[in-house]
Amino acid sequence: MSMNSQENHPSSKDQRRHARLDIALAVNYAIHQSGADGMIEASEMAETLSSDISASGLRLMTVAPLENGSILNLEIALPEECPNAGDPIKARGEVVWQNKISDFSYETGTIIKHMEEHDKKRLMSFVFDQMSRLVGAFGGSNGGVGGTTPNLLN
Repeated sequence: MSMNSQENHPSSKDQRRHARLDIALAVNYAIHQSGADGMIEASEMAETLSSDISASGLRLMTVAPLENGSILNLEIALPEECPNAGDPIKARGEVVWQNKISDFSYETGTIIKHMEEHDKKRLMSFVFDQMSRLVGAFGGSNGGVGGTTPNLLN
């Protein structure tokens, strides 16, 4: 089991291509595996939360360690009050780093490897809408959904 330390995950603004939104969204994930007969299988879905999200990836808070390189089937739920909430956004991601926070808590960096075009549009629309609300709210109360805070430096 290989887990990278905090120093090894992408954190500098030079390595980030997309703005990140610090938000807790409900995310279900299953580990995508090849079976003994060569058939593609997935583990049972596990529930977790994101701690930030962008167009290219998300940071998950998981209760179990995951191997770097693991492929995940992801279902990202947008908040009910979001205009384009509907069905979960489906994506395939790859674990690229993980930090152990406690015996039962891991930060897991995941890049999005595949997402259908209509789900990309929904995700981008959500992130853009939340960031524009937050930028407009700097002088007053938070206008975003789900207690978001901007992370505009990355």
